[in-house]
Amino acid sequence: MYRILSLIIMISFTVQSTGYETESSRRAPAASSPSISPSASSTRSNKNTSEDDLDVIWQGVSSSFALPFDSWVYQEGSNNDSLLHGLSGNVALGIPLLKTEAANLPPDVTNGPTTTNATATLSLKYSILGNWFVSGTVYYYIDQEQQQPWNPDFTYVFGYSDWRPYTVSLMYANYGGNRFKSTPDQAVTNFDQGTWSLGWKFPITKPFVNWLSFTDEGAIGCQANYNYTKEYFDLASTSYKANHQTVSLGCKYAIIGNWYVNATAFYYFDSEQKQPWNPDFTYGFGYFDWHPGTITLQYNNYSGNRWSSADRAEGTGRFIDGAISISYSFTF
Repeated sequence: MYRILSLIIMISFTVQSTGYETESSRRAPAASSPSISPSASSTRSNKNTSEDDLDVIWQGVSSSFALPFDSWVYQEGSNNDSLLHGLSGNVALGIPLLKTEAANLPPDVTNGPTTTNATATLSLKYSILGNWFVSGTVYYYIDQEQQQPWNPDFTYVFGYSDWRPYTVSLMYANYGGNRFKSTPDQAVTNFDQGTWSLGWKFPITKPFVNWLSFTDEGAIGCQANYNYTKEYFDLASTSYKANHQTVSLGCKYAIIGNWYVNATAFYYFDSEQKQPWNPDFTYGFGYFDWHPGTITLQYNNYSGNRWSSADRAEGTGRFIDGAISISYSFTF
């Protein structure tokens, strides 16, 4: 589950762990992203260049939340008539670098520290219409006795997200302690404990990307998010409270090919809402290929990272508190 930014800090990158894992763009921004300033050989005025850039930005914003019903129309030679059209997924194995004792929290808590249990997962995503989607993940814990109340049997996400730059996204994500079967202490899911995220994607363009990148192929894409959770668990009072609000800024730096590094920073509107497992920032790196039939290898750290190491809770915020994952993607 994920959290928020400390404004203006820009670390090579979205999005999400303490429950906000707002899914970031699956691909680096296109190399044809508009230039912030014209080249010396350009014959256009600064005014025209600015207008062109604004047009590109507006095109991304105005195209958001599109409903391309014509994509449902069957075309000869296409697979639009297949019931499985638009369905994709991946299988993954997540291995924490360090196994620690479970936190001592009440039995009905559905939000807590990141898991210290190796897990196998199956994720499926269905593109309903254009960039409107619904997705879900089921979890199998290698050491089932170590599964905690906040370690879910399944998670789910739905909404609108377009990987293209300058587009707006709106998603709901629930990474809490969802259960296939309810118990007296735990419901199947607590919808109010999921997070709504309103985001905007944008690339880092020239000349800034040239200053920040050390490879010719380097590209940086970012996403700013406003995150709202109606109900959250507060450790200090051992009770549930309302209206957790944060903003986040995450950036992903595609170094070369499919190799990348990323980070997300968080800002809490009310610092009292920040729990020990809620990070000031998260980070990761690895090899990521969005094409089906490929393998991805990643390291991610969603633990309680703090800008000052003196502020972090015991057993959180260290490199060893992260996890390695390997996954295989597929489509139908």
